[in-house]
Amino acid sequence: MTAVSADQIKTLREQTGAGYMECKKALTEAKGSMEGAVRILRAKGAAIATEKAGREARQGVIGSYVHAGRIGVLVEVNCETDFVARNDQFKRFVNEICLQVASMNPAYVSREEVPAEELTAAGLNGEEARKAYAEKFYKEQVLLDQPYVRDPSKTVQGLLHETVNSIRENIVIRRFVRIVLGESLDSKRHPS
Repeated sequence: MTAVSADQIKTLREQTGAGYMECKKALTEAKGSMEGAVRILRAKGAAIATEKAGREARQGVIGSYVHAGRIGVLVEVNCETDFVARNDQFKRFVNEICLQVASMNPAYVSREEVPAEELTAAGLNGEEARKAYAEKFYKEQVLLDQPYVRDPSKTVQGLLHETVNSIRENIVIRRFVRIVLGESLDSKRHPS
């Protein structure tokens, strides 16, 4: 059994937001490897998020962000209880989603929202080319698939799983709107 120091646990807690005992167990399981412990905690967070996903999330907040008076974002993020909706960690998560939408300009929250015709890649030959195009499209246009702007080693989905794991409630990013000063109201989004 690998001995884990309090400093290692503290560093992992600061990095992931996970609880003390969860960090200690992950570090022990990873034989003291910080990267291995992070992977273990992310996998555990994904499992907890999947478990909680079936629970109804009807509370929450609408977050807002305005960048330099030129880009405005409104995001609705739901949770299970009003207690969590008032929680500082939940509010920080909503703010991070606002910043993500402002900076990365996604078109959809999840893959399920993408219309089939958006994925039709004109001029691409073969199934592998279509799959590669679809993955590129998802990373650019789908919020949950985008690399997280503050830490590109994880996706927004990963950030969501970490938050669910920490708060222990189902959290759903329901919708968002991004407004750019001077942008045409009838402009349609097209994949890059």
